[in-house]
Amino acid sequence: MNGFPNNLISYTRAIGEGLREIKHLNFSTLRKVFSLMGKREKIVILALFALALGSLFWSGRNFYYRHTQTVPDKGGSYTEGLLGQPTYLNPLLAHEEPDLSLTHLLFASLYKYDASGQLAPDLADGLPQISPDQKQYTINLKRDALWHNNKPLNADDVIFTFQILKDPSYKSPNRGLWQTTSVEKLSDFSIKFITKDVSGPFLDNLTLPILPKNIWSKVDAQNFLLSKFNLEAIGSGPYTIKQIKKLPSGKVEAIRLEAFDGYFGGRAKIDQLNFNFFDTENDLLNAFHAREIQGLSFVPLGSNLYLEAGQKNAQIITVPLPQYQIVFFNLTNKILGDVAVRRALSLATNRQEIINQVFSNQAVLPSSPFVYASDRTSPGPSSADIFKAQSLLDEAGWKLDAKTNQRVNKKGQALEFTLATSDSQVNSKAAELLIKQWQALNIKVNLTVLPYKQLTQNMIKPRNFDALLFPQKFGADPDPFLFWHSSQIKDPGYNLTGFDDSVADKLITEARSTTDKNIRRQKYLQFNDLINSKVPVILVDQTECVYVLDNKIKNVELTTLYDPSGRFTNIQNWYINTTRVWK
Repeated sequence: MNGFPNNLISYTRAIGEGLREIKHLNFSTLRKVFSLMGKREKIVILALFALALGSLFWSGRNFYYRHTQTVPDKGGSYTEGLLGQPTYLNPLLAHEEPDLSLTHLLFASLYKYDASGQLAPDLADGLPQISPDQKQYTINLKRDALWHNNKPLNADDVIFTFQILKDPSYKSPNRGLWQTTSVEKLSDFSIKFITKDVSGPFLDNLTLPILPKNIWSKVDAQNFLLSKFNLEAIGSGPYTIKQIKKLPSGKVEAIRLEAFDGYFGGRAKIDQLNFNFFDTENDLLNAFHAREIQGLSFVPLGSNLYLEAGQKNAQIITVPLPQYQIVFFNLTNKILGDVAVRRALSLATNRQEIINQVFSNQAVLPSSPFVYASDRTSPGPSSADIFKAQSLLDEAGWKLDAKTNQRVNKKGQALEFTLATSDSQVNSKAAELLIKQWQALNIKVNLTVLPYKQLTQNMIKPRNFDALLFPQKFGADPDPFLFWHSSQIKDPGYNLTGFDDSVADKLITEARSTTDKNIRRQKYLQFNDLINSKVPVILVDQTECVYVLDNKIKNVELTTLYDPSGRFTNIQNWYINTTRVWK
């Protein structure tokens, strides 16, 4: 060690002389310089060299990460399971869940609901221009939209779609919404819808996807339901059909979609979507647990599916839907026509207990369907208030008979009625729990459970029930006309309770007779207050869409849904892979 500094100086001089001859520097020269060093000096030089390389590497790495950012990249595939069979991948005919989900991926519409539930332009280039009389809607189309066969989409396609939609020979289930509406072509990329009357909910009708005229104009009405294009769909959405896999029986086993390069909204990040189809809920769930599929969705109110929280390698997204389990009171029933009885029953209903025991917490306390989603206030009480309910009945003259331990009125009539429901597991179980809760009021409630079709034919259509526990599905627009206007009391209307109130009718009519959202909002809030005071129904719970999918799928943004098929609204922004780009 003592001779180390002097030796290092001499070696440094030698290196300096070598550097002056840099133009002649080669590998043999470096070897010669290195050979002049002792073992320790070589170790030092190598260590310094390694340190310099490491420092250079980390400096470069830090520079790279400071000046770049992670962004979604293209690639990857996702496989989802669906219950049932695809039949009509045609937006004019689709009504079952597999069809509705796939048409959202294959087709575009003039407008769509974004992840927050707001109406947003899709094929339309901005919101419509509404005429002063609120009956004409001028809409400009995006000019870069293409069909999956790379033909341009224009106003002719829109006109064609709504013409065949209105034609009864094409048998579209959506036809009834368009009977008083006409559409005109203003230019290749501009159209005008004209409604007979002012219609507040009209804009929501424009979320219906558009069909390609170049395909469907060759199919006559007689063959509309039989066309191969009902399965081999040509749309303008973010994904296009690549393969349909069928069993020898003709049953569809799987459909593979690929990102459409010409999509006007920008190519979707995930290259491939696979959909496998299952006959039973158990088959679907088993496929998920076996990792044959990476995702599935279901609505607890309409199925027996259940998923444990904290699924390994999976994210569970739950979004409330405007679908409710409701107790409908037949207001023509003398007992249930007493508003005090209905209020007492509502107070005695422990909604949270039903959510816990019937839905395993895959439902939420109900928010009002009679107002816009953005205006929904906090839900009603979760637990029961038996004491207040008993006091209400006492004050209304329904006293406890000491002999029968049952409430009776002054005429000695017992407080007794029948609750009817369907034989689905969630309805029958919830009905049993409701009756148990109401028994705390010394009320006798009988239970009738019938198959869905029998319940519909024998009780719902003729309004032949005392109280009915039944699901009801609302749309994006809170227009309550079909469900609550007095003109809808008889079948085929959906005013199941027989609710007949002139103030309510006036509010409903005024709200749907303007396109001014602020006026409509005010009217619906007043209508909601009226319903709350009259208690013709009890909103028991609000169901959710439960969507479970692999953790590798990123950027699945869902806060508001009106239908489970809307879960793909921002599918083009989902991604699996990432890359780094310069800032």
